[in-house]
Amino acid sequence: MDSETATALIAAGAAVGGGLVTGWFTFLAAKHQVRGALDAAARQADAAWAAGQRQADAAWEAGRQQAAAAWEAGRLQADAQLSVAGQTLNAQALAAQREVRRAAYVTFLGRADTAHRLRNAWQSALGTADATPRRREYNTAMAATLEALNVVRLEGPDAVTIAAEALHRALDAGAAAPDAQAAHRAFLTAARTALTASP
Repeated sequence: MDSETATALIAAGAAVGGGLVTGWFTFLAAKHQVRGALDAAARQADAAWAAGQRQADAAWEAGRQQAAAAWEAGRLQADAQLSVAGQTLNAQALAAQREVRRAAYVTFLGRADTAHRLRNAWQSALGTADATPRRREYNTAMAATLEALNVVRLEGPDAVTIAAEALHRALDAGAAAPDAQAAHRAFLTAARTALTASP
């Protein structure tokens, strides 16, 4: 082998060796670059995952808050409607109670007026043949007045009941006529007060 061949072989060997070393370093650099790219991609994926998780958590919390707010608004609306319904029912019950009381008071007054009128007719007929029938009419009217008084006692209130009882006593055969007029006025005042009183 001559020196040129040896030089050529050495040069070829050096070229192959240099190529191998260069290839090896290039491979390592590429491998390092790929690993860096994979790490960067993993970090980006982790960051994207974390950002997505934060967005999902924020959306979940916003939805939960909206649902809670809607629930509270619905509850408040239902409470308000129940309150209005309760007030309406109370007002209707009060109006019905006033109407029942008014009817009881009117009936009692009508019967008391009839008993008063028949007492006067009976007392005017004393000493005549008409006295006995007039007395029966008066007694019947007083019985009807007592029935109406019992309804007033049931419906109340106490002030009206006391005034009604006083009027009934004033219509008794032995009571003075001015007593009946004063008792009548007192009953009217008590009845009006009861019918216009606030609950």
